[in-house]
Amino acid sequence: MRSPPGEPQRENPGLLEQVGVSGGIEALPNRVSRYGKAKSLALDVADYMETIGEYKSIADKVKNCGSYLVFRHYFTIDQVKLHGAFLCRKHLLCPLCAIRRGAKALAAYLQRWESIKAENPRLNAYLVTLTVKDGCDLKERHAHLHKSQRELWMRKHRGRVDSPLDGVVGAVWSYEVKRGKGSGSWHPHIHMIAIAENMPDQAVLSREWHDITGDSFIVDVRPINPEDPASGFIEVFKYAVKFAEQVPADTVHAWSTLAGKRLLASAGRFRGVEVPESLLDDPEGLDGLPFVELFYQYLKGGYSLFRRQSGFHEGKRPVKKVPRDPEPLSEKLQGLSEKIKRLTAERIAARAGERTRADAFMRSMKNAQGIPAEPAAVELV
Repeated sequence: MRSPPGEPQRENPGLLEQVGVSGGIEALPNRVSRYGKAKSLALDVADYMETIGEYKSIADKVKNCGSYLVFRHYFTIDQVKLHGAFLCRKHLLCPLCAIRRGAKALAAYLQRWESIKAENPRLNAYLVTLTVKDGCDLKERHAHLHKSQRELWMRKHRGRVDSPLDGVVGAVWSYEVKRGKGSGSWHPHIHMIAIAENMPDQAVLSREWHDITGDSFIVDVRPINPEDPASGFIEVFKYAVKFAEQVPADTVHAWSTLAGKRLLASAGRFRGVEVPESLLDDPEGLDGLPFVELFYQYLKGGYSLFRRQSGFHEGKRPVKKVPRDPEPLSEKLQGLSEKIKRLTAERIAARAGERTRADAFMRSMKNAQGIPAEPAAVELV
């Protein structure tokens, strides 16, 4: 597959590694190394944020993110799962959380695609890229791109003749922002997976897109290898920002500008895909399997294996409280219990006597001052 204009040729295996897709125990060292590099980039972002007073609390979350990782190797089936970690979930600031978020979304949408393909084998997946002209105002450029892609879909829904999206029955797309290599200005763009029986016409799409945006005709449409759909889907679910290619100040600016905006959206047959909230690996189907737990701690320069231990996986089960018969007390404890009960009873009686004497004193004072006694309560029938 060729790359869009102005972008380097992509290496699919490397891209798959970016989102944490891995095999068994042999792939774990590379996976941990990738996470270590992501953690290092996150620390650079956190250090920069600490210089800005209003961001210090968020900087602490990013700095502590990924301070430890707990993997479980289910050696009988050679699967390694990320079982535990403290994750900040700030995917626009933290490369580690961006990796985990991308892996979750990739798995969910690939599963949906397999289901769609099984129902209609004539459908194919295509990778579509849409761009707008670079600009210095990221907020304005992103809004322009968002509005333009909405108009592109609205023209299809209005029944426009020769719409480039005719025949597209489903799509999922994401926004990506970076600095343009030639301009140095913000370059937002969209990567989209579109499914249709026939490939959308790139020339028609280019003319339509320029008519909508007024400043860009650069688009790209290419088929996705049906034998390796992940290699195309990965473009939609990788980083929304280029952490390794920009300074922390740009990362923080992109986060503050795009935070709260929907950067992943879908239409048609891809609607309703649920991406798990948890960024940890799904332990489904592992009940009863033995594992070796590997505890990694982040030290300066990367992760180091801190501890390992063995166990058996147990699914979540409701905790039942089993009532137990009280054990008989020893003779010494029985004596102490009786003493406590006696002292408690004496204290209650003493307080009752004090209250009675206080009430009597108050009545005598009222009588001496000629204050009439309060009438007794009368029960109404």
